[in-house]
Amino acid sequence: MSGHPLLKGTLVAFTFAAIVAWDPNGKQAVKNVSFQVYAVTDTSYTTPLAITDPFGAAIPGNILNSSSQGVFPQFMQATNSTVVIADSTKTYAWTINCVQQDAATASFINTPTSATAAALSATYAPVTGSPNYDAMGDALVFALIFGGK
Repeated sequence: MSGHPLLKGTLVAFTFAAIVAWDPNGKQAVKNVSFQVYAVTDTSYTTPLAITDPFGAAIPGNILNSSSQGVFPQFMQATNSTVVIADSTKTYAWTINCVQQDAATASFINTPTSATAAALSATYAPVTGSPNYDAMGDALVFALIFGGK
């Protein structure tokens, strides 16, 4: 498949939603701090996992930065459905699960009348005069956000 990066090669990747980096002890958001993502089994946090942005582009240094509001961006990881996000000093560590994709979700996506199925089966064709426009990707994002049928 050509066009949208998520549709190149394999579709297998786990998506992690944007979340607030919350310090339960200080009862405040953890702002402007760099974190890395680790496998749950890597209890000493020695091997950061490769992560990408929601469009499949590698995140430089595999580093997630909490924003000035203390929010991690959405990201993807190829092999782990549950990960640990920890800062370099190991002061903060959160175990988080990927966005759930259960049988009902898979069934909905595979329903021929769903907007998601339509987006996945659409033919990629850039709009004339807009070479960076990806109609298929936009349709897929719209379907995932609004869950239209």
